[in-house]
Amino acid sequence: MKRIFLSALGFCALAFAASAQDSPPKHIRFLALGELPVWKEELKDGVRKGIKPPEGSVPPAATALLSGDQAIPFKMTLRALTNVLTMAPTTPKLEIRKGKDAAAVPWLSTRKPAAPLSLGVLFRDPATMSWNNPKMLLLKDDPSALKAGEIRFVNVSDKTVLVKLGTKAFGIAPGKTATRPIKEGRTPILVGYLDGKTQKEIWENQLKVLSKQRVQCFFYKAQNPRATGAVRFYFAPEPVPRVPKSS
Repeated sequence: MKRIFLSALGFCALAFAASAQDSPPKHIRFLALGELPVWKEELKDGVRKGIKPPEGSVPPAATALLSGDQAIPFKMTLRALTNVLTMAPTTPKLEIRKGKDAAAVPWLSTRKPAAPLSLGVLFRDPATMSWNNPKMLLLKDDPSALKAGEIRFVNVSDKTVLVKLGTKAFGIAPGKTATRPIKEGRTPILVGYLDGKTQKEIWENQLKVLSKQRVQCFFYKAQNPRATGAVRFYFAPEPVPRVPKSS
């Protein structure tokens, strides 16, 4: 009986490996939300030099995404979408390394995305406001999840955010998203958040949307709430990204 059981386990492992090889690769982009620390400098030998920011105050200078047994280096810049990266079918989970190769220390590890194209929204640990233990909201990002002529609001702050888009107003709880249609051209928008029972305004303007564009809007916890308010806002109009063809 023991021999039969072990043989069955071996068969299951082979079947899993074959299934992983046959499944299509997964594609993902990342967006790191946050602010740079206050610039500090010192005077050395009559020359002013910048002081290295404190540990955890910025994302790692070098990052790489695991793909199978390889690592794909990529550049992460605050409030800027990365290029689309591809994870091989054999990749067991989503893991970003703090360095440029597969031997580097893990920085973030979570479940493998299920969608053909995903977006990983990265942000500081809200409790410590440090990048040493980053958090991520994983979203579907292919055309079936967000198509041209739509706007998606993503709230990774710790406050309920408030949106008035055109004449319609609604709220979005922490950790939640909301998608609405948006017409080509200019649309008035007002965004804010609830601070207790008080409504605080963040930004009021008009969003300009071009033909075949969609928009993503992100809310995240401010680094210095006393100076800027508790919630910051970033938006990105863009054409619908294409899922890379499998080679």
